[in-house]
Amino acid sequence: MNGGIKIGRLFGIEVDVHPSWFIILLVFVWSLATTLFPQTYHWSTTVTWTVAVVAALLLFASVIVHELGHSLVARRQGIAVKNITLFVLGGVSSIEKEASSPRREALLAGSGPLVSLVIGVLALLLAYVPGEPQTVHAVLAYVGFMNVLLAVFNLLPGFPLDGGRVLRAVLWARSGDFERATRGAARAGYVLGYALIVLGILTAISRNVLAGVWAGFTGWILVQAAQASYAQVVAQQRLAGVTAGSIATPAHVWIPPMVTLEAAANDYFLANNARCLPVEGADDTFDGIVCLSDLQHTPRSQWSHDRVADVMTPRDRVAALTSEAPAAEALRLMAERNINQVAIVDGDRLTGFVDRATALRHLRLHSLVGRRQA
Repeated sequence: MNGGIKIGRLFGIEVDVHPSWFIILLVFVWSLATTLFPQTYHWSTTVTWTVAVVAALLLFASVIVHELGHSLVARRQGIAVKNITLFVLGGVSSIEKEASSPRREALLAGSGPLVSLVIGVLALLLAYVPGEPQTVHAVLAYVGFMNVLLAVFNLLPGFPLDGGRVLRAVLWARSGDFERATRGAARAGYVLGYALIVLGILTAISRNVLAGVWAGFTGWILVQAAQASYAQVVAQQRLAGVTAGSIATPAHVWIPPMVTLEAAANDYFLANNARCLPVEGADDTFDGIVCLSDLQHTPRSQWSHDRVADVMTPRDRVAALTSEAPAAEALRLMAERNINQVAIVDGDRLTGFVDRATALRHLRLHSLVGRRQA
């Protein structure tokens, strides 16, 4: 999950908010303030909306704690955690690699739902403390119920939900084949996703359009996530031992930073049939990347005086890996950031680029070699 807004750190783990999260936050607040709370309580408009905002924020805070449960268990297993991101469907922990055994996979997957269940039960117990204000009761009851629901939903046996990961751990333990186990869990994810889509359509037609659309959208995301997660696992398995540097294409053409965009277009991009070019820094170091899209975002009238340095992506913002990084990590990074290439950089020196087509070609070759050897 990329493009997040950093909001802080918990136990040394960065917490981000993806722009899409604000959409679902508004949907939850609006639903609580206009439907659930007015139907149950007789509050003023100000109190209703205030309680709705507090309840929604506490719900998403508990989602962060859910993901923190995954992250802390992963870190205890020696797996690095990049960040936790809130987005339109809840939250996701960016964990760098898979668990090393079925038992560890089950512990990692089950930690999040367990945290949600504990939060839910505690909140529901506190909601019925005698004499507490009605607003406090409403918030605690809502947060408690939703956390229990979150735990139950996440334990559904469809990859990449937590329950799907537990299913993968069981299949992995039985077969001893991680890829085969992932394939089986992913198929369960497809079935669950399409079931939610059908349920969403039926719900939208018969009763509640908003609930139907949400169920269908969740199902569609689940199907896409199952496909993407399985593809990533296959890439990691079949490119095991292959480094990013070994499949990188060297950069033969560099562009100086002070070249005008006019000269860049004619003398560099057109002359070399290039889409992106590395920018040369002092002492032949790697200074950044400039692409045709950067030129296209600049008015044509400015090309004669604007320079590459004005529009390029600087080195510290370029998606990059070292030569020794796994080749599968390049594919993961491209998918995560929705980009087509990754720079391979060692220190200040550019080794080359790994693009999506090259990485997939190597993946197909390794798959073909594997089948022939089998």
